[in-house]
Amino acid sequence: MKIKRHGQGATTNLKKRFFLWSALILLSGGLLLSVLSFWNTRRLLMADAMTKSEVILREVEAIRSYVKEELRPKMVELHGKDTLIIEAMSTTYISTTIMARFAETMPDYIYRRASLNPHNPRNLADPFEEEMFDWFEEDSSRLFWQGVVKKNGDSFFISMVPDYFAPACIRCHGTAEEAPHELTDRYGMIGGFRFKAGDLAGINSVSIPVSTSLREAWQGSIVFFIITLSGSLALLWLLNLLFQRLVIERLGEMLSIVSAKKKEDRVHSPGDELDVLQASLGSLKRYVRSARKGSSLQPNFIDNYVVTQPISAGSMSWLYEGYAVQSKEKVSLKIGFDEVLQNPLYRACLETEMQLFENMSHPCLPQFLERVGDVLVLKRIQGRSLFSLLHKERLDQQLLLPVFSQLFDLISSLHAAGIVHHDLRPQIFLVTETEQVRLTDMGLAASDQQPDPIMAAGLGPQGDLLYMAPELIKGKRGDPRSDIYGLGVLLYLAATGHLPFSDERRSPQKWLQQKEQLASPRNYRASLSQSFEEIILKAMAFDANARYQWVEDLREDLEKEGKQFGL
Repeated sequence: MKIKRHGQGATTNLKKRFFLWSALILLSGGLLLSVLSFWNTRRLLMADAMTKSEVILREVEAIRSYVKEELRPKMVELHGKDTLIIEAMSTTYISTTIMARFAETMPDYIYRRASLNPHNPRNLADPFEEEMFDWFEEDSSRLFWQGVVKKNGDSFFISMVPDYFAPACIRCHGTAEEAPHELTDRYGMIGGFRFKAGDLAGINSVSIPVSTSLREAWQGSIVFFIITLSGSLALLWLLNLLFQRLVIERLGEMLSIVSAKKKEDRVHSPGDELDVLQASLGSLKRYVRSARKGSSLQPNFIDNYVVTQPISAGSMSWLYEGYAVQSKEKVSLKIGFDEVLQNPLYRACLETEMQLFENMSHPCLPQFLERVGDVLVLKRIQGRSLFSLLHKERLDQQLLLPVFSQLFDLISSLHAAGIVHHDLRPQIFLVTETEQVRLTDMGLAASDQQPDPIMAAGLGPQGDLLYMAPELIKGKRGDPRSDIYGLGVLLYLAATGHLPFSDERRSPQKWLQQKEQLASPRNYRASLSQSFEEIILKAMAFDANARYQWVEDLREDLEKEGKQFGL
């Protein structure tokens, strides 16, 4: 669907995604409710079957107890101990006969008396009942079992109890020769003998068919799902309509105002309307920031140069892309912030920075071309920000040693020239496609060849507290070991993908406490070697005297580590 009301050609991907996710959530919710409905119905059915089967089984056991304890003794008293009247004295015969008549009126309840060697062949155990014989015989303390069993394609809920031979039972189940003739005449002399007191005589069970009930429960769940699905579709249609009216149309109006892209460009833009809006606002923010930071320059021209896109912001200046009007040679232009140019103190810092770029020579420093007033013209600087390489992930293992070898060489060269950078952050370094590092900012640097404006003015900490050494937070500048701390923070970030401190706002005193309670790098990367961790922790020691005293020592240890682990 397209937003036609405002003449916008971009496909409403946001609406499609909202529709798809809403559909997925509603359908998943309906399916989950249906499954829960079936599960709950099944649970209630099983609970009902469990209760009924247990009641019937207990009734059967009561009948058998009555025969053993009252009826059989009375028959012996009346007819003598040698007499066996099966219809009145056999617990198995009486219980099975009573339950057979019960089943004529209640066909959903099936009683079984199963034995491995019965007198009556009808009581012979089936394969499942044979398995249950083994289960009960494994542990004589097992006195009850319940569960769902499938037989001949149908499901039954079955309750079972074992029955053991008492001494009185051995008369009929001991040897065939000693058994009453009434028993052998009816059942023969093969089955039901050779037992002794304590043996497992049989298993009494009650089975309740549950296939029909489960099928009905499943059908009810399907009907419930169909009803839920219908309601979800209706709700989805209503949500879609509301989303179109309340979000998409208004968003289209915003895009038509904010986006500077041509209509045909927006049609093929990746992402949804929010992505387009974000890109537009990002572009707007960039230009607004450029206008605020570099408002001292004429619209797009500085002398013989055209100013184009901003590259990055330093501590005192903004770095732009540009090109020479006549030769079209692409350059980089370093332009002081408007508030810097108007403040004598910060202007002095900017002047120091420009002199350092103009006079210092190093492979990691951009080549100086010329100076036009308060603007420094440098050979074009290209590459990805080191910050973008480290944002939310650690530096590629193959890049770590080459990048940091260049950083160490650069900082040691600065120190040899009497310069302390004071503001080493990943945002001020670019890494080219050929893995060359370029420094883009030295706005807070101090040189021993000239007074330090920040120290002279007695200003507090200047720079990003995340990367700042503890002594810098205390206001002490000019110590090269502060740069070693900054390199340690960069190394921590590159090795783990995480900063050692959060960027939340806090007082200098709180920052000092955070710096003193440095978290182990292996908290974020358990595979980091102990020796690598020790290098980072030594570079970031809270006490400057406990740190590496020279960048060359830090470099030497890291290169040894790299050779050992193949970095």
